[in-house]
Amino acid sequence: MIDKCKALWQVLSLKLVLLSSLSACTTIFILHTFTMALQLDSTNSANLMQGALWFAVAFCAFVVVQLTFQRSVIRLTETTIKKVRLDILDAVRHARLQMVEQFGQERILSAIAYDANTLSQLNQFVALSVGHLFTVLAALIYMFVIAPMGALLALGLMAVAVIVYCLRFAGIHQGYERAREAEDSFFTHLHDLLMGIREVKQNATRNDSLYREYLSRDATEVQHNKILAECRFAHNQLMLMAALYLLAAVAVFVAPLWFALSPQQSISFVIITLFIVSPFHSSMELFRVLSQLQVSQDKLAEIKQLASDASEDDAAFSQASFSHQLTLQKLTFEYQQGFAVGPINLTVNRGDIVFISGGNGSGKTTFMRLLSGLYTPKSGQVWLDNAALDKGQLLTYRQLFAGISADSVVFANRYGQPMGEETINQWLERLELSDKVQFREGQFTNIRLSTGQLKRLAMVQALMEERPILVLDEFAANIDPQSRQVFYRQWLPTLKAMGKTLFVITHDEAYFDCCDCHYLMRDGQLHPYPAQTLSLVKSH
Repeated sequence: MIDKCKALWQVLSLKLVLLSSLSACTTIFILHTFTMALQLDSTNSANLMQGALWFAVAFCAFVVVQLTFQRSVIRLTETTIKKVRLDILDAVRHARLQMVEQFGQERILSAIAYDANTLSQLNQFVALSVGHLFTVLAALIYMFVIAPMGALLALGLMAVAVIVYCLRFAGIHQGYERAREAEDSFFTHLHDLLMGIREVKQNATRNDSLYREYLSRDATEVQHNKILAECRFAHNQLMLMAALYLLAAVAVFVAPLWFALSPQQSISFVIITLFIVSPFHSSMELFRVLSQLQVSQDKLAEIKQLASDASEDDAAFSQASFSHQLTLQKLTFEYQQGFAVGPINLTVNRGDIVFISGGNGSGKTTFMRLLSGLYTPKSGQVWLDNAALDKGQLLTYRQLFAGISADSVVFANRYGQPMGEETINQWLERLELSDKVQFREGQFTNIRLSTGQLKRLAMVQALMEERPILVLDEFAANIDPQSRQVFYRQWLPTLKAMGKTLFVITHDEAYFDCCDCHYLMRDGQLHPYPAQTLSLVKSH
C-alpha cells in the first residue's frame, strides 16, 4: 500500500489535487441545487427561479473547472510519455555499449513501446479517479450535513466494502506482474522473428517452433493472467456497486423505521447515494490502476537505473586530435562470461593501413571495439600523440573513429554529419552508387540496396563523418571478386592518400601485401602476423 501511495504521489501535482477538489465541490453544488429544488413548493415560481439561478451558477462553475481539469490531465499524460521515453533514451545513449548489448534491445523497445505508453494512459486515469474520489468524499460530507445518521451508516458500509476490496486485491496485482513478465518474453521472441525473418522462413521447423512454442505461449500467458486479474477486479467492482445499492435500499426501507429519517432526508439520502455509485466505482478502480502503474514504473526504473549505473564518464577532452601516433599499452578487456582480450600492445602511425586476421572467436571484433573506445578497458593505457588518456577522455577519443561492421546500420538521415551534399554525391558517384541513390535535402533517397551496395553506402556514411581513423570489420567479405580487388587495390590507397588511418579485419591472403603492418589475433592476444602459415584457432 505504501508503494502504491508513492506511485500516486509521483503522478499527481498540487494543481491537479486542487482542481480535483474544486471539481468535487462544483459537482456537489449541482447536487445540492437538485435536492433543495425537490423540497421547494413547485407552485411558487419565485422559488423555482431562484433555484434555477443557483443551478446556472453551479453549472457554469462545473464546466469551467472540468475544462481546466481535463486540459491539465491531457497535458500530464503527454508530458509523462515524452519525459519517460526521453529519459530512458538519454540514459541508454550515455550507457556503455557492453551494457546495452547485454541488456538487450528488445527489453528497451518493450519499455519504450509498452510501459511508457501504459504509464501515460494510467496517469490520466489516476488523475480522473482521484477526481471521483474527491467527489465521493464531498458527497459524504454533504450527507453528514443533511442526514448524520444515514451518513454514518453509509460510511460504515463503504468502509467494510473497501477493506474487503483491498484484502482481495493481492491476487490482482500478482496477475498484472505475471502478465508483464510474459510481455517481456513475448517481445524477446517477437524481436527474434522480425530481425531473423529470413532465417525463420528458411527453416520450417524453426518457424513453427518459434510461433507455436514461444510466441503463442507468451501471448496466451499474457491473456490468461490479464483475464484472471481483470475478472477478479470486476468482481470487486460488482461488490462495491452492490453495497451502494444495498445502502439505498436500507435508506428507503429500513432507515425511516430505525433511524428516524424524515421523508425529505430519505429522498436526499437516496439521491446522494445513487449519485455516488459511479464516482465510487471509478475511484476504487484507482487500486487496479495503481497496481499496473507500479509494475510499469518498476520496469522503467529498472532500465533507467541499469543504464545510469553503466553511464560513461563524459568529461570533456576538447583537444583530442590524431596527428602522429596512436599507442595501446597493456590494454585489456574481459567479458562477464570470462573471455578476455589482451594485454594489447600496439603502436600505429598516422596514415598506416593495419590488417587484423584471426579465426572466429579469437577476439578481433572485441579488439576493434576496444581500440575505437566503444568498450571501456579493464586496464591499460591509450596514448595519443604521446599524451596519455584517462577513462574520462575515452568518449572524445572515440570521436576520432568511424567504423563499418557486418551489422552496421546505414541511416537515411544525415544526423548532423559535417560533409556537404555535393561532396557526398561525388563519393556516391566514385563508389558507383549514383544510379541507385542520391543525397538530397539532408538524406539518402534510397537505402534498400543489395548487400554489396549497402556496404559501399556504409563507406560513404563513414566518410561523411570525416574522422581520421576508419575501422573496417570484414568489409570485403561476401562481395564479388572484382569489387574485392577494387577495394584493396584502389579504395585503400585512396583513403591512405587522404590521410586516413585504416584498421581492416581481413582473411584475403591474396591482398595481404596491401597493408603497412599485419597482426594475428589468437585467443584474445595480438601477435605480429607470422611469415609462415599458422593455424588461426587454438590447437588442442
